[in-house]
Amino acid sequence: MENRNNFKDGLKRSIPIVTGYLPISMAYGVIGMQAGIPAWALIAMSIFVYAGAGQFMAVNLFAIGASPLEMTIAVGVLNFRHFVMGLSFQTKIKSCQLDKILVSLGLTDETFALLSLEENISPSYAKGVMLGSYLSWTFGTIAGIFFGNIIPDVLSKGLEIGIFTLFITLLVSSLEGRMRKIYIPIVSMVSNTILSTFLSSGISILLSILIGASAGVLFGGKDYE
Repeated sequence: MENRNNFKDGLKRSIPIVTGYLPISMAYGVIGMQAGIPAWALIAMSIFVYAGAGQFMAVNLFAIGASPLEMTIAVGVLNFRHFVMGLSFQTKIKSCQLDKILVSLGLTDETFALLSLEENISPSYAKGVMLGSYLSWTFGTIAGIFFGNIIPDVLSKGLEIGIFTLFITLLVSSLEGRMRKIYIPIVSMVSNTILSTFLSSGISILLSILIGASAGVLFGGKDYE
């Protein structure tokens, strides 16, 4: 596979994520404003938390009157999967520790799905993908706040499913030519479905990721060496 080491190429590669993030982050801004959360707090979450599912969960918990401690624990557990993704992604970046830290800060479900199955990627390429995605999420949040009083409530809530369709699209495109690895997301999906019946969503997601990754290591053979 062609060696990708250009920052500009990374920005171009982020376009599928950008087109998905813009409407989803706008929906987050709209819903947050309708829930009564200050605009500065919504923007701060997009800048410093930068986790779509976690941010939507925080807005929903705020709307039902959850305490700050409950919100912190719930969102923290849900986002704990980012530690797993970060550790896994460390082996993809052959560079200094600072580059690995910077790249790990930009990891989301979508950027991880896009980059994890690519080969010969450089820190510059990964930074391009992540910067494009990060800026689109932040600007989309600001746009959602600005148009929060214009977009109908039913439309903004319907946009929430976009984050799931975006991830599925990126996953399918990443598996192109590697369909023998389709069992990994299937194992994770089945595990999460079973575990979520008696565990919280955050813990079940984390465990299902670990189970899927373990299946890949056990049955992937030389692909993971």
